[in-house]
Amino acid sequence: MSNPPADLAQILRRSIPDRASLCVALSGGRDSSVLLHALAGLRDEAGWQLRAVHVNHGLQPAAGDWARRCGEFCAALGVPLAVRQVVPLTDAGHGLEAAARDARYAALAAELRPGEWLLLAHHEDDQLETVLLHLLRGSGVSGLAGIPAGSDFAGGRLCRPLLGVSGATIEAYARRHALAWIEDPSNADVALDRNFLRARVIPPMRLRWPTAARAAGRSARLAAEAAELLADLARIDADAVVQGETLGLEPFRDLGAARQRNLVRYLARQRGWPMPPEQRLAAGLQQLLDARPDRHPVLAWSGHSIRRFRERLYLVAADPAVAPAGSQAWSGEGSLQLGGPRGELRLQPAAGVGLAKRIVDGGLQLVFRNGGEAMRGRGDAHHRTLKYLFQKHAIVPWMRSHIPLLYADGELAAVADLWLAEWALARPGEPAVVVVWTGHAAIH
Repeated sequence: MSNPPADLAQILRRSIPDRASLCVALSGGRDSSVLLHALAGLRDEAGWQLRAVHVNHGLQPAAGDWARRCGEFCAALGVPLAVRQVVPLTDAGHGLEAAARDARYAALAAELRPGEWLLLAHHEDDQLETVLLHLLRGSGVSGLAGIPAGSDFAGGRLCRPLLGVSGATIEAYARRHALAWIEDPSNADVALDRNFLRARVIPPMRLRWPTAARAAGRSARLAAEAAELLADLARIDADAVVQGETLGLEPFRDLGAARQRNLVRYLARQRGWPMPPEQRLAAGLQQLLDARPDRHPVLAWSGHSIRRFRERLYLVAADPAVAPAGSQAWSGEGSLQLGGPRGELRLQPAAGVGLAKRIVDGGLQLVFRNGGEAMRGRGDAHHRTLKYLFQKHAIVPWMRSHIPLLYADGELAAVADLWLAEWALARPGEPAVVVVWTGHAAIH
């Protein structure tokens, strides 16, 4: 096998360390075929361990044939190939194209070995398309930074060594080496935004601005630098404002509007949340900051939210669906998975502390709050409503209906592991159990 041209070889040698373990994501298309072929020509010189993985989405009738052709190509190069089958799952607001991408990256993450480099064949023209798409969608600097050249990924490293290489250069390489590649018919569907840009917008743009792709690459790199500076600023602000899943209201207010929005975007990105829409973010933060202390405003997007309670702002993740409120019999054995923000409930043996075991042995009923519940705790002269207790102990309002209540003989015995009723307490030395409530969302 002949080596790649000097310029392409230099790019690959500069991008990838010697003796690295490499895994190429091989679709069978032109770009990934060129990348694998060029790497195979350099592997002995660089001391690379080289293999490939093909992800079969099953979306095209010829998908099985594509996997076979990838196998033949790898066999000719002496490169081991793994084939991963995936089933893209779509839901509301999540199209098939995005679902296929998510499934593909999940499969690649599962395939990657510790310390291995995953190599993708994105190139300069892909960067131009991405920057244009994000520009037309009104993205900020993080979006305009386009496709990153590399990042940590699944215990290894993700690298796009061809990102500064033009599509024309890759095409010339493929023709020079008489490579046969797969043409995905979905790439011709101009109903997809990226394909429309590629087929209808970028060709006439190149006639006027032949170096458009290179210029977009420079802009993307500058935007990436700006995005990193904004992230650095957000980290500084987070150190001053954030405590766990909450933000101090007054230090957050002192940041000023632009830094407030920057910090929220940073925190959302850290948690893997989608970015809040710009107008909703600006208006929602203003409502959170201007509300009277007795109000509980919410800035919500994509199921996630920022809520205000007293002098703090709370970052509340979207929760899986939980079972509706109702009554569930429980012997006290094992643990109860309550679902979503409700976590897990179990009882731990003790002596003279907690609920009397004789109460538990009679059977418990698990319920969630309906309103009007009351109990008399240790040392109380009379019953206190749960509403009073929640307010006194600053339990956040949105979690109050998720706190498990344990009844025995129709009377409230325990409010999770927060409070126990006087009548249900174990006497000194008497067999007892301690209520343990874990895995739930923050309540303070």
